Amino acid sequence: MKVLISGGFCTIGISLAKKFAKAGNNVTIIDASNGSDISYLKDEKIKLFDLPSSDPECEKIFSASRFEIVIYVPKYEYKLDLGHKAFTDEQILPGCDAPGIVNMLNLSRIFKIKKFVLLSSGEIYGNTDEIPANEQTKPNPVTVKGMSSYVMEYYCFRWSELHNMNILSLRTSDVYGFSAHKCPDHFEIDFVSGIVEKAINGKKIYVSGSKSTTKDFIYIDDFVEGAYNASVDKNCVGIFNLSSKTETRLSKLAEELSALNHPIKINYSQDNVAVAQRTCINNSKITGQLNWQPKVDFTEGIKLILDNLKLESKNAVLYRKKNKTKLSRKQPGVIAYIENIFLFLVTAFIQWGNLFFNLKLPDLKIDYSIIYIIIMGITWGQTQAYIAMLLSAVLYVGMNLYTGSDIVTFIYTSDNLIRLAVYIIVGIITGYSIERKNRKLESQEIVIRNIQNKYGFLSDIYNETRIVKNELESQIIETEDSFSAIYKIIQEVDSLEIEKVFSGAISAIERIMKTNQVSIYTLSNTQNGNFMRLKARSKLLEDKIPNSIKVSDFKELREVIDTKSIFINRSLKTDIPVMIAPILDEKGVICVVSIHYATFENLTLHYENLFQTVLGLITNALKRAYYFEASLKDKRYIAKTRILTPHTFGKILDEVRNSKAELGMSYTLLKVDKNGFSLEQLSEKITRVIRDNDYIGMDSQDAVYILLSNTKNNYANIVIDRLNKVKVGAFLVIENFENE
Repeated sequence: MKVLISGGFCTIGISLAKKFAKAGNNVTIIDASNGSDISYLKDEKIKLFDLPSSDPECEKIFSASRFEIVIYVPKYEYKLDLGHKAFTDEQILPGCDAPGIVNMLNLSRIFKIKKFVLLSSGEIYGNTDEIPANEQTKPNPVTVKGMSSYVMEYYCFRWSELHNMNILSLRTSDVYGFSAHKCPDHFEIDFVSGIVEKAINGKKIYVSGSKSTTKDFIYIDDFVEGAYNASVDKNCVGIFNLSSKTETRLSKLAEELSALNHPIKINYSQDNVAVAQRTCINNSKITGQLNWQPKVDFTEGIKLILDNLKLESKNAVLYRKKNKTKLSRKQPGVIAYIENIFLFLVTAFIQWGNLFFNLKLPDLKIDYSIIYIIIMGITWGQTQAYIAMLLSAVLYVGMNLYTGSDIVTFIYTSDNLIRLAVYIIVGIITGYSIERKNRKLESQEIVIRNIQNKYGFLSDIYNETRIVKNELESQIIETEDSFSAIYKIIQEVDSLEIEKVFSGAISAIERIMKTNQVSIYTLSNTQNGNFMRLKARSKLLEDKIPNSIKVSDFKELREVIDTKSIFINRSLKTDIPVMIAPILDEKGVICVVSIHYATFENLTLHYENLFQTVLGLITNALKRAYYFEASLKDKRYIAKTRILTPHTFGKILDEVRNSKAELGMSYTLLKVDKNGFSLEQLSEKITRVIRDNDYIGMDSQDAVYILLSNTKNNYANIVIDRLNKVKVGAFLVIENFENE
């Protein structure tokens, strides 16, 4: 199953994605990372697209994939204020991204998504007299989160009415709990975890409401399990509450933390903030629909948060230090100032060193300060160029005053002013030019990054499209090949002899389904159909599967027979075939066909559909053979007996010999000693001791034989002993019919 999670770069979204991926589904996440590091989310079954849900490019993702379920996750990110403001639901990002949810709904309509899931909020109920609130309770939201949920639900169900879409709205209570997928540089925390984290760090805690204010909390693992089950359940459509159905006072947080050696004081503040005084949500509807119950109570949840926060605190510190180090490498920092001062001292020494030291430096008629300003501007940009300009001016003025000039003379000397003006002009021009160049480079880098992101996006879309294209191409090629293959199936199974139909069916299924391990069992008419007898199998399965199977020992077989539908071994159990399907007639199941092995890449919906198509052809052929046998019963059997005529028995024996040569299907032939019994008496006695799929027949010399299907010669003595008990003699025939 292919699942899209819109707005998935958050604790809830990632946890859901991991759950779907673990269950064997292909998951795609669309969300804007806003510069956060999302590399930790990489998973071979999870594709990431860094763009908002409202982006028109989302259409390319939908067109390249065949999503069955779209899950929209609004972002309710609590912004914890460590100051004096209360911790409240008003301090969240509203989460009502109208363009985003409309875009997702529209694309779901265009690409015929089977189910659209909205993760709504239980705060949609607000202040209500019905405690616990159920799905029929009239919404009365009093918070931004509740009002946002109300608006989104309106969008979704109006869309459902207009375009006949399956919409599931999960009104969830407050999800809390530490996420193993939390990204250290992306601030995201829930109400309870935020208070626990503050308690560990010894921060003051302000909560809107009062001690008697209650909330309905559900642990994140319980939420994810419930949301997953509801999403994949075809009958789970409409509005469902997903909650713990437990009313918890806010003051219980302090009590639980105090009991865990983390005593805290919560300051309750109204501050004119709208908040539901009592919140408890009824989950009876979803627990009745699904096999789901919340497992983690509030006390256990607090302990899990504490353990996980303590475990992750060291990793978070290391992560921040690592990022801080990387950031310091990008900024000039102290190095630029050290280089500037050092180069200034060198310039001062070269230009004015002869005034202080007995040195004779070459007089190149060059103002080294100008070179110094240019070098600093080119190397470090505008800021260092201005500093170099200022230092050069101060140095020049200072040296002139040191050599005997007074300040008035210095000012009125035009050469001095021109020199200072040159410093200023050089510094400004150099700094401005370099800064302009740097800004242009940064602009180009941004353009390049955008192009790279665009390329990466298109590359992902291309790879997705290429995979789908290869799959479709393979299916088309297989379909074209199967025209001739299906024709051959018809030729191979288009027989009026049941044995020939069975042996031809094995060969046909092997070729079309690209496997070499196929078996066909017939359902016994006796013992309430609890036994199946092996009728035909692939040569590779010789001695690997039993000749008889008790249906009650395998619930999967019982399910196939009872429901008359195909079974797919999705859990890949080793003792169960990959696919099991029934062959039906008007009365019920007559045979069961199994594919015991298939390559992993062939386990697709196309492969399943192809199997059903082949079974349809085989079913028709078997029905014709059975009808033919029933209609010509008087011509195939000697009157009033189960003994086949010589002509019919000869054809069946030839087909059994072919199965022996081609598929390795063993058989045993016994010759019967009549002992003066009539054919009617022999038929009655022999029928009592042989199986339904064994044959009794005569040859052209009126000798009576028993043909034991799927039986080796070393088991013949068992049947011979049974015949002796009913006073019928028999012995094994080898030379005339088998090359053994």
